Amino acid sequence: MMVRPKWLKPSSMVDLCQVTLNVRPAFRTEVQGEVSDAEIGRWARLRGLYFCRDRDNFVVFSKRSVLVRRLLAIDQTAGEHTVLLGQWLGYPRCCARTARRIGEKHLDAWSIQISGRRHVGNFSLTSVSQYAAGRALISHIPCSAHCPASLRMATQVLARSHRFQQRTANVLSSRGFHEDGRRCSLPQ
Repeated sequence: MMVRPKWLKPSSMVDLCQVTLNVRPAFRTEVQGEVSDAEIGRWARLRGLYFCRDRDNFVVFSKRSVLVRRLLAIDQTAGEHTVLLGQWLGYPRCCARTARRIGEKHLDAWSIQISGRRHVGNFSLTSVSQYAAGRALISHIPCSAHCPASLRMATQVLARSHRFQQRTANVLSSRGFHEDGRRCSLPQ
């Protein structure tokens, strides 16, 4: 389990998980409170990430250094850039186009409206009702309650996190530890 630094929003843990599991190439979030670039840099390096921060306190994280600068440059361009930014962040194209149609200023209200919708069957994996608390599988607002691209992304997160947990358990076991970190008793 990753511990969230106090300067990151809880929702950013969903994004971090997706980037760590290679489901998305990067994520962008707003820093909360006072934090130095040095502290952000140490935190990012421990996770194999690069970062870039703008004067408005938005920060981009990615495993690729060139991508963080490119994303901030796109974000700071004048005019409509919702679809381009969404695509570079790894969001489904259909969802990025819908976000552009809704408008950047109305995304929060739209998110509340979407989170109230009933997601049936496997599409319940695409619910963003718990995103703000950091408990969701996707970090974008799906274009509909039955968006196949969003479902693929949520399914990838589940599958890759399950494989990661299995590999971690195998490594711990081979080194003499239980999954909860307790040391195994060694045979005499």
